[in-house]
Amino acid sequence: MAEHHSNPALFPHGLTPGARLVIYLLASILLLTLDARYHGLFWLRAAANSLIYPLQAIEQIPVSAFGNMSAFFVKQGTLLTENRQLRRQAVRWQLESQQLRSLSAENHHLRALLDLRSKSGLTSHAAEIVGISRNPYQALISLDRGSLSGIQPGSAVIDETGLVGQITSTYPLTSTVTLITDKDQSVPVRVQRTGQNAIMFGTGQGVELRYLPHSTDIRPGDLLVTSGLGGVFPAGLDVARITSIDNRSARAFDIVSCQPLAAIDREQQVLIVDTHPQPR
Repeated sequence: MAEHHSNPALFPHGLTPGARLVIYLLASILLLTLDARYHGLFWLRAAANSLIYPLQAIEQIPVSAFGNMSAFFVKQGTLLTENRQLRRQAVRWQLESQQLRSLSAENHHLRALLDLRSKSGLTSHAAEIVGISRNPYQALISLDRGSLSGIQPGSAVIDETGLVGQITSTYPLTSTVTLITDKDQSVPVRVQRTGQNAIMFGTGQGVELRYLPHSTDIRPGDLLVTSGLGGVFPAGLDVARITSIDNRSARAFDIVSCQPLAAIDREQQVLIVDTHPQPR
């Protein structure tokens, strides 16, 4: 009996590739038509989107991280620039505030000097301190008024709170003032409360009364004013206040420490009082 042999390559079974292509195209057109008219593939797309979304989210992590990091550094640089600008602005505002406070204090001081000048009735010249002696053994300052302005040696120098010192030398454009705290300076004073006359001496750092008997009626807080004795200083100028009294019996006299009232080391403007004004 003869055997039956079949060769699939020579005698193919099933649909040809062309027929399969036609079927696939028709199926695709049918699916597109169904989805376009009746949204038949909505749930299929929703399921596919749910499956794909986690993969998309994972893919976006590096991109989002890089974007956030870039934004952080850009924002950090912007904040640092703004911070530097604000610091510079704060420094400028602080400087302007300090200048305004200084001008306000100077204006108040000048108003007080003008008020003192009008009330005292004394002939005086406004002057500004332009120098302070560097010698620790001398209490001297220089003023911007001199002999060309009519300033004479011996004139008293005051501010709105009290006696500053005395003109001891003059030059054409400037003059030198020996402060009441100088060791070589002495001022005839009177205790305003009792009328007791005394001599006040400079100590280099402050002032004190000397040669007062233990029985003298003085107490801390008493105001000392110029007595006018000797004609060196006009009478009635505030000078100092008594701060402490050393009346130990081992000494024959009291030593009375005082605090000058004038702002000797704090102000820039003073008044030069003509002790002997020239007749007109």
